[in-house]
Parts: sequence; C-alpha cells; structure tokens
Amino acid sequence: MIVYKTPPTKQGILCALFESFTQKEVPNVVTSSDFQPTFDCVVKDIKIDQKIADRVEKGLIKSGGISLLSTLFYALRSNDGLKETTIFSVAHKCLVARKNLVTNYKDPDMINLYEINSRIANEAHRLKGFLRFEKTAPGVWYARISPDNDIIDLIAPHFKSRFPNERFLIHDLKRNLVCMCDGRSLKTIKTDQALLVCLHQDEHNFQSLWQTYFDHVTIKERFNPKLQDTSLPKRYRKNMVEFAPRQDTLEFN
Repeated sequence: MIVYKTPPTKQGILCALFESFTQKEVPNVVTSSDFQPTFDCVVKDIKIDQKIADRVEKGLIKSGGISLLSTLFYALRSNDGLKETTIFSVAHKCLVARKNLVTNYKDPDMINLYEINSRIANEAHRLKGFLRFEKTAPGVWYARISPDNDIIDLIAPHFKSRFPNERFLIHDLKRNLVCMCDGRSLKTIKTDQALLVCLHQDEHNFQSLWQTYFDHVTIKERFNPKLQDTSLPKRYRKNMVEFAPRQDTLEFN
C-alpha cells in the first residue's frame, strides 16, 4: 500500500501527480491528514516545488481546459476525509486519457468528485439564506457561521452585492477565518484570537421582534419537525436568531 502525504493545497496534489508519473506508481491514498500507517504501508512525504506544480497544472489545462482545473480543486474546500485521494485519482485519469473525464459518471471517482462538489455548492447556497447579521456598536454588521466546508469566500460576494456600501464581517468559527467588507472590497484573513463583539444597544430588541414574527407566522396545525429538519438542518440553528433564547421585554430608546 502506497500513501502520499501532501500539504493541504493545490500545489501539494500537483506535486503528488508528478511523483506518481515519474515513479510510475499510483498511490492508494493521498492525504494531508495525520494517520496511523499499517505495517505494509509505504508513506511518501510530498514536498511542494512551485515549478513542478506549474508544469503539471499546464498539463491538466492542456488535457481538459481551465474548467477541469476549477472542478478538481473546488473540492479542496470540502471537509471530506478522502477529498485529496478523489482529486488525485480524477486528475491522474484525465492526464492519462488527455481529456476531461469528470462527466463520466460510470467511474466511481468521478461520482465521488461530483458529490463532494455538490455538497460544497449546496451548503454555500443554503448559508446565503441562513446567515444572520447583527448590528454592532460601531455600526459594522457581524455574522457567525460554522459551515462543514470552507465556503466563506463563496458566500461573501453575495452579501457585498446585496448590501452595497455596507461594512460587515462574516466569521467562520470552525476555521478562524474572518471575511471583511469595508463597503468597497472584500478581504479574508485567518485569526487565532477571539473577536470581541459589542452589539448595538437596540440589536437585542430587533432580534426579539424578529423572534416574535417568526413565532406568529408559524401555523401550529401544520408544524412538521421532520420537514423543518430537512430544509433547515439543526447544525445551522445555533447561529440563527430565530432559534436563540427568547427575551421577555422590549426597550427602545
């Protein structure tokens, strides 16, 4: 059993492809995660060489075009533990065939890649509706998310277009990523420090009004928890105002 241990980047997988073709071997597993190797396991650490990565990237583009490159490495956003192996396998087959094979759904690797990318796209689409902003004391809008996949930069342009000239922060709590918009441009940074968020004095009251509205539009006779769980998975609710603890009073100045 051959395992390629790569950095969790596009360049890592491209260099793994180069190693595979030069050594004339196909690894069983390509991963960036820590794992416990077995006795029959040969582990190779793949180092990044930008010149080699660029060379393999040009080969992929020549084989299947820019669209192949985009489809392959879109999957790196996934939290799927086998994403690197799937990306490598599809890329390797496309390089051997010298054409784009990603729509060949008879191949299990192509199906896996499609399913991984679909989960990423579906979550990004959902969070455009599930994300909730809170107004902070300085007037900047703040939103928390804890997505399964790395999608913060996929959803941020939607809100920049939806709320032009507004300043906002979208905070990915799982990955310690913050996407900032100053009203003109977007910038994503990684931070290991906790963010201190001071809400505007009226924010709690507006949240209470929204919760009241949410409660009153619910038709009790048609309450369907199973359908609600399908349309709105529970893992997203901890960051949504509708499902936060209720307040008893409203106090507007």
